[in-house]
Amino acid sequence: MQIIARYTDNPVHVGGAELVSGEGAAERAIAAADAVMFFDTANRDNVECAVAHRKLIIGECRAPIEHMHFPSVLNHDDPTGEHQQFLNTYRRQLEVSHHFICRSRSERMAFLPALCAAGRIRPADLERSRTLDHLISTVPLGYSRHSAELADRAPTTHKADFLWTGGVWSWYEPMMFVEAMHVLRKRGVDATATFLYGVPVADSRELLAAVADRIEHFGLTEHVTINDRRIPLSERDQYLKAAKAYVCVSKPGAENETGIRLRLRDSLLYGIPSIVDGFGLTGDLVATENLGIVLPEPGAETLADALQEVASGGFGLKGRNADSAYEDTLVPFMEWLDSELADK
Repeated sequence: MQIIARYTDNPVHVGGAELVSGEGAAERAIAAADAVMFFDTANRDNVECAVAHRKLIIGECRAPIEHMHFPSVLNHDDPTGEHQQFLNTYRRQLEVSHHFICRSRSERMAFLPALCAAGRIRPADLERSRTLDHLISTVPLGYSRHSAELADRAPTTHKADFLWTGGVWSWYEPMMFVEAMHVLRKRGVDATATFLYGVPVADSRELLAAVADRIEHFGLTEHVTINDRRIPLSERDQYLKAAKAYVCVSKPGAENETGIRLRLRDSLLYGIPSIVDGFGLTGDLVATENLGIVLPEPGAETLADALQEVASGGFGLKGRNADSAYEDTLVPFMEWLDSELADK
């Protein structure tokens, strides 16, 4: 197995697979493969390369709704035209993928109308499988057993009590997190927080600067920090294990209704509660699996209440979700893949 990725000096451990990068590496890897899998919004050139080489294509296709919030799109002279590049790639993936992967039953339900509209579901498909198992596999969010082993071996290093996980994007509420920490300070609760992924990029730079200003405005510079460097994976386990809770609160919006935030993987793996909003599928999963606290009406006070509850031990560690190992949840998909490749 080969994994196509941009070069990094601290890559994810990929077991027996091989990371490939550099000029021409993607085309060579695709040409030599039996099957090609794409995640999220794929690289369009790589998709077309897989089509040209007549490969078996698997897609985890996410409709590019959140992309409409990107400042680089909104500030463009033609926002609709700029967004079209993402939409065209999504449509092309629907058109050429032989099989699809969804993260939950809810995502699968939302994906079915898109497949129908794209002409990818025919009467013959329903005759073959009324549940379309030959076309879609549901692989719940989880972790690999190797990741669990690395997490168990990692030392515990305190970076902050509460970690804002994921990026700082315009459809999230990072200011609310700062304001909640200010509320805690006024209540006499001694706690620290960090925006774990605060490396500025084009679509987050302006908001990160505003967050930094708010931290300074409340006099929280010694209590709330923004991590502006890329954290080596060797350090990440250490910080996540030492936290009391992970936080990621979003605004109500269409992007929350159609997808589960991947960062919930950390609660499944480390047993640390996540504090999230209740506006979509992410909140549904947190509530159903008891992964943390869902804020029905997010605000600085309600978020501070949740943080204080965790800090006081009111919501203890849940422990690792042993049923979420990919080695187990991928079995039906791998059986489908083995069957398809055997027929070639």
